[in-house]
Amino acid sequence: MSQPFARLGHIPSAEELIEIAFRRASKSQKKVPKGPLEIRIRAKERDRIRIAGHEIAKRLRKVVARFPDVKSLHPFYRELADILVGLDELKKALGALNKASRVISSLRRSYLLKLRRAKTIKEMGLLRREAYGRMASVVKRIAGYLDFLRKAASRLARLPSIEPDAPTIVVAGYANVGKSSLVRAVSSAKPEVASYPFTTKDIVVGHRETPHGRVQIIDTPGLLDRPLSERNRIELQAILALKYLARAIIFLIDPTSTCGYPLESQLKLLEEVRKGFPAVPLLVAINKADIATGEQIKAVREALRQEAYVISALRGDGIEELVEEAIKAVFAEDEKA
Repeated sequence: MSQPFARLGHIPSAEELIEIAFRRASKSQKKVPKGPLEIRIRAKERDRIRIAGHEIAKRLRKVVARFPDVKSLHPFYRELADILVGLDELKKALGALNKASRVISSLRRSYLLKLRRAKTIKEMGLLRREAYGRMASVVKRIAGYLDFLRKAASRLARLPSIEPDAPTIVVAGYANVGKSSLVRAVSSAKPEVASYPFTTKDIVVGHRETPHGRVQIIDTPGLLDRPLSERNRIELQAILALKYLARAIIFLIDPTSTCGYPLESQLKLLEEVRKGFPAVPLLVAINKADIATGEQIKAVREALRQEAYVISALRGDGIEELVEEAIKAVFAEDEKA
């Protein structure tokens, strides 16, 4: 499953939609039948009304069709979309466009019928201008919804391209503890870089082929890298969305504190992640074994309430054993499900 909002494309403003439709209608090159002037004018005005109504209704339907059905979204993306634009507001806007499309089609049919009954050239012109006016009025009434959807599309398109149904290992820990280095070191190919629109840093998404299938490994900077007590509502909801994604968590600790955070703070964050994801297997790894002293590693071991892997993501020490255990945990969870 790819990013469901990646192909929303351009959404026109009300003014742009009206201008496109009426310009195309005025440039209609359909062959005008021979005969009296009245017959030729009727045919011309008929084509203008038909094309203008068709263009507006068609473009509104296309905008609606490009948005995925909210009910069909994976809960991970549904949660993120709700954070960014509000699902209730999104459904309301799309519903308004759907209704406007039906109204435009109805006006088109109504005025084509009236035009067929028109008796004078003057009446035909008046009917066409009236049809244009009423169609434009309908579009202007949904101008706010079109503006909302244009902004929503821009925000939603920035969501990361993640496979929400793929077995996923989330790497957590404070900034600069070596999370991205670990993802790069254990990935089968060069990891992809994406971004969450509510964080300031790019996430790293790696993949690894296993005998059980492909596993997704991600570092989520800006989310699981500082205490929940420091979070705003949007960040907390984004963290909640990760619960739909994580099948296992690797928490990295820097025993040297060169990351800028003391061991005490790192251990507090570990407990918050543990409490925030109680049903997700959590593996702890002491990173930077290439520069850490034996005393520093011992201090972390003594402070932890569980076994920990000692690794060097930079040098590659111990990472295979760590990731293999995480993969076992992921597929053990699958077997339980």
